[in-house]
Amino acid sequence: MLKKVVRGTLRSVVFLCGTSSLAAVANAQSATDQATSTMPAASDATKAPSSLEDIVVVARRSSENVQKVPLTVTAISATELRTNTVTTGTDIQKLVPNLSVGISIFGAAQQYSLRGIRDGVLEYMNEVPADSVLVDSQLWDLTSVEAVAGPQGTLFGRNSTGGAVLFVPQRPTADFGGFAQLRYGSYNLVDGTAVLNIPVSKDLQLRVGAQITRRDGITKNISGNDLGKLDHKNFRISALFTPTSSITDYAVLNMAFRHDTPVAQVSQIEGDAATVNGSLPGGAYGYYEYLNPAAYNNDPQIYYHDLQAQLARGIRRVDVPIQSHLNNNLFQFSNILTANLGDVSLKYISGYQGAANHQLISDLSIPLPVIVGANDNTTHTFTQEGQILGKSFDNRLNWVAGIYYLKSWGPAKNTYLLFAPVGTPFTNLTTQQSGGPVNDAESLAGYVQGTLAVTDQLKFTGGIRYTSDHLATKQFQILAGGTCNLPVEPNVDQVQCLQSLATHSNAVTYNISLDYQATPGLLLYATTRRGYNAGGFNPGFPAGVPDTVKPEYIRDYEAGLKANGHLGAAPFRLSLSGFRSSYTNIQRTVGEIYSLNGVNTVVTAFINAASATIYGAQVEGTIRPVPNLTLNGSYGYLHTKYDSFVTFLGDATGNKFAQAPTATVHAAATYTYPLASGDISANVSYSHISAVNFADVNVGQPGDNAPGYGLVDMRLSWNHIAGLPVDLGVYVKNLTNKVYVLNA
Repeated sequence: MLKKVVRGTLRSVVFLCGTSSLAAVANAQSATDQATSTMPAASDATKAPSSLEDIVVVARRSSENVQKVPLTVTAISATELRTNTVTTGTDIQKLVPNLSVGISIFGAAQQYSLRGIRDGVLEYMNEVPADSVLVDSQLWDLTSVEAVAGPQGTLFGRNSTGGAVLFVPQRPTADFGGFAQLRYGSYNLVDGTAVLNIPVSKDLQLRVGAQITRRDGITKNISGNDLGKLDHKNFRISALFTPTSSITDYAVLNMAFRHDTPVAQVSQIEGDAATVNGSLPGGAYGYYEYLNPAAYNNDPQIYYHDLQAQLARGIRRVDVPIQSHLNNNLFQFSNILTANLGDVSLKYISGYQGAANHQLISDLSIPLPVIVGANDNTTHTFTQEGQILGKSFDNRLNWVAGIYYLKSWGPAKNTYLLFAPVGTPFTNLTTQQSGGPVNDAESLAGYVQGTLAVTDQLKFTGGIRYTSDHLATKQFQILAGGTCNLPVEPNVDQVQCLQSLATHSNAVTYNISLDYQATPGLLLYATTRRGYNAGGFNPGFPAGVPDTVKPEYIRDYEAGLKANGHLGAAPFRLSLSGFRSSYTNIQRTVGEIYSLNGVNTVVTAFINAASATIYGAQVEGTIRPVPNLTLNGSYGYLHTKYDSFVTFLGDATGNKFAQAPTATVHAAATYTYPLASGDISANVSYSHISAVNFADVNVGQPGDNAPGYGLVDMRLSWNHIAGLPVDLGVYVKNLTNKVYVLNA
């Protein structure tokens, strides 16, 4: 039996006093705000037919032309976010080579994986680490999204072994204006966005916005509420205060309130009746028949027959007799205070984020309560960062030094009803619970990095960071009936059923690179970096299974080129890079066995289980062969296999990483036809992701793999209708109605 999350076509129509899935979009905005809106008045292609626009990124904590940065950076502009109708993280993975965005089966969280590293990619909103659910709720009114690949342990800190994804909101401006947008699409999708820019005075500008999204469930539930329903309310308030020409304070408050139903986990059959029923306690005759034959009409194969019924229903109808729900309430405040003092600048970045999450769902799509779970957690994250940036030696040395502090805390609880008869109430006596009232992390780091112009063409960059992490937790494990399931150990309080654990780790990480500007349009570079991922815990095991997990480390080597210029009269931009990484002490969840009260039990444990060598390459290009036609394309190749990976379940050496597709492809064409006033813009794109594994032990396990798939998206927009600040668009995502697997 497989548990799968699947997705098919979504279509929308959008009308904007602002933009638009099949969707039509109408957009209207104040004429004074057209320059800063995420929905520009006219295609950039008609403004600059003989050149491509410069792309400015903050991948090294300061504004730079992407073609001058000796790193692999994919930047998605506000125009591209609109053209590709980016509304969720899974849309972003279409545009970034070697990026995979996974959807959790345990909630709304999305997991970003870059270059095969899924536990080491951090998301930043306005230079502050951000919760993935909050980020997914704030993909509107952005200046850009930047994916920085490879270890970023110098400037972006701990746990960024795979890279960082930076989300940059639109800043307030000195012009009064704004926009409004309305989308309508399939499954009664209604989405409204409104943003207003208010120049209060010459020193203070405000920008306020809101987005409300509602959609019916996309999976019909014949015995409970429909699944995949959306009900989102998102808000953003930002303020830019400039009391003097040298002092700037920029504050952003993001809020997200989501009251959804979880995405359906559609059960499938793997094996014959005896195999399927034998997978449950009770043997081949089935656990439920064993418990209460009369309740199931003496059907010894009720589990298998329910799975057959699901197969007949298809992927858009399930039979889950509970009221599933998924609630997320999140907010984030960030503030950046900057003082420019000539050749030296001071920057102080502070952030606070709170999140309260709750989910209740059956892990199967049939009436039998094999696994029904509730997941609850509350998290608080407080960050402070001070930076000093400067230029020395006649501006030949650009440097930055900083101190970073993070503290996070919050309780978590997971509650599961396992293998129970239909109708069993969901209570503390009938379920097993795990989690902890204490989950604390504290991190302190210092760093320095500089770029020296050795000659006018050759530059050397060196950076180093020292990080110290302290982690502490108190964990409980309670069986159905209220029995404590923790081992008798010195750090376990059997009365309170709490195990207290703590660990400390520290690491030195670095970045070294050389870049050579061979011609005005060609940059060559090579870099090596070291990244670090802090340790963790493995509670609930007796002696023999480590209760703390050591840090993991990655060292990579990357070389690449960035070129821009003209092929004949056609402007183009190209970036190409290749990398190789050595990944050691990898933290993985694996099968383990231990004896408790004389009984051998197979469980899952979180340990340092593996080492691996990863290598790959990517290429991205843009060309404008004629003034009104822009072509974009990218390709990513990734090779991930474990050099060593031994678990209780066997030797998994040679297995491929989970959430690491071998190939990612994207191709798009945008054509703009200018009118007497306004223009008509058409975009078509194709994205392909090769086969993906959902578990690290996957050789010979077909249920943990998903085949590759390709998606076709289209969009047609009429911009500045009759010369008015109003746009209308229609688009479709997944034109061919491709069904694909998101998780298993």
